[in-house]
Amino acid sequence: MIEPPERPAAAMARLISVLTPLGKTIEISARKRLTWDNGGKPSVYVFLEGELSISRITDGILVGTVTEPHIFGFSEMFYPLRGNILRAETRCLISAIENHKVEQAMERHALWRDVAEVLSFHTNTMLYRDLQIVNQRTFPVVCYYLQELNRLPEETKERVNILSYIQERTGLSRSSILNIISSLKTDKFIDFKRGGYSLQVYGLPDEP
Repeated sequence: MIEPPERPAAAMARLISVLTPLGKTIEISARKRLTWDNGGKPSVYVFLEGELSISRITDGILVGTVTEPHIFGFSEMFYPLRGNILRAETRCLISAIENHKVEQAMERHALWRDVAEVLSFHTNTMLYRDLQIVNQRTFPVVCYYLQELNRLPEETKERVNILSYIQERTGLSRSSILNIISSLKTDKFIDFKRGGYSLQVYGLPDEP
């Protein structure tokens, strides 16, 4: 059993401490998207407050959501493929730091190891996610995201629709997801309020 990668808290804290004062703090309203060029200038973003998601541009699949302070943009700074886009799920506060300032700070404060740890964490997080859902049957994929959603704070679950949460992250059909969650609710493995909110998981079977 492969465990999810551990967040590099110390490296993240050092980077946030050094880089945040170099940027411009901006408020992003809920559901607004954020490109990698802030005001036409390539930037790294320090996420400070709120709930932020990152999605693939090609198919819109949501690949990750964060609520803790985080940093995005190192990959885009070194290799600007620009295949992902950020989206605020709630009101967010972000510090946008121009790439050249980030590079200068990395040299001045010897932050290369910290940057490498963050990039490694992002890479291994994506690998772990793919192991859970790529080439897997629909049932275990839905159960994986039910468990993930169930670990979120109660106030988040109150506003997050179960069907939308799973569909955004997998691309599975609406009917296949609904069939599974309806069956799990009937068998009392899960429960939720009308409309598919406030998920509660009591234990999930290995097989349907």
